[in-house]
Amino acid sequence: MTKPVRYQEGHLYVHHDAWYVRYRERVRQEDGSIKLRQKANRLGSLKDYPGESLIKPLLAEFLCKLNAGNFTPEPGMTLTEFVEKIYLPYLQEKRASTKKGYEEIWNNHISDRVRNIQLRNFRTVNASRMLRAVADENDLSKTTLQHIKGVLSGIFTHAKNEGAFDGANPVQGARIPTNARESAETYAYNLAQICRILEFLPLLPKAVVATAAFAGLRRGELLGLEWTDYSGDALNVKRSVWKGLVNQPKTRASAKPVPVIRQLAEILNTYRSSTGDPQSGVMFHSGAGQHMDFDKLARQVVRPIVESLNIDWYGWHGFRRGIASNLYELGADEKIVQRVLRHAKSHVTKDRYIKAFDPAVMAAMKKLEATVDLVNQSAPRVHQIQ
Repeated sequence: MTKPVRYQEGHLYVHHDAWYVRYRERVRQEDGSIKLRQKANRLGSLKDYPGESLIKPLLAEFLCKLNAGNFTPEPGMTLTEFVEKIYLPYLQEKRASTKKGYEEIWNNHISDRVRNIQLRNFRTVNASRMLRAVADENDLSKTTLQHIKGVLSGIFTHAKNEGAFDGANPVQGARIPTNARESAETYAYNLAQICRILEFLPLLPKAVVATAAFAGLRRGELLGLEWTDYSGDALNVKRSVWKGLVNQPKTRASAKPVPVIRQLAEILNTYRSSTGDPQSGVMFHSGAGQHMDFDKLARQVVRPIVESLNIDWYGWHGFRRGIASNLYELGADEKIVQRVLRHAKSHVTKDRYIKAFDPAVMAAMKKLEATVDLVNQSAPRVHQIQ
């Protein structure tokens, strides 16, 4: 039977203008016994991390490393035991939105189907059967099934790193059921639509939409923008907000500055002047300096105006896809578009964000079009005899 593993949550507190975590350390005595001794570790200064939500990622990282030493894998450990005792605590160091998504996938689609399977006995066929069962019982797209497979694969990757599983990852070779429905098509706003929308928006939503459309920031990054992040010619992405929680950017690639074009700078500068020319604080707020409710802003202001112009509402992400598609259609290389969107992987940019024909393909078709015209002009006229 697997020994229960005790994981420390620590006690976070402030002392001498710095954040500390109090925890217990196992100390072996001269007689061989183990005694717990209370210790404290400094995480960071209060100046650098003024809010508890800002220091939480460092706390989670510290506790993950601390608790990693408490785990000794048992030969008969089930997949469920590993996930609940090892993997879910490990997720504490992830972004809040990522953690919630992984936990929901485990609880809603995986846990009941793998409950009694031992970790070391899990095979590719188990993963394939699980995915088929999930697809048969739920109306899920292939993309969603791919996410479920990704979470399960990540569990085994973590198990290998913790020494709880050896050999090849059994999930990687599992197939997504061919009868699962295709994912719904996603759309992007073209430049004409964006300019038309901006023309009719009030100043605050106009500034938000312009930043989304001309800088390509994610929704959480838009919420997290502060005036200190704006230099006039660039926006420095330093944080992301999800359900009121302030997180670090999604990836290392995400935490890079984005150039600001003149039209966006003009809108941001006008908006800034209208709010008293602030030098710090949240950029987009509803008047109290707090983060905006973008769902409410879209529902009450942006979407009605967009639809009144006979344009479909594609959501906030439609503007981010828009900058990818518009840059690509203007001849920008895929790698350049990837750098603007700050994706860690280029295939994400190409497969999910660019909604335009390859400029080289368009140029080739234009050349074909011109050549057909020349052929038609130079070909002898043959009149059909009635």
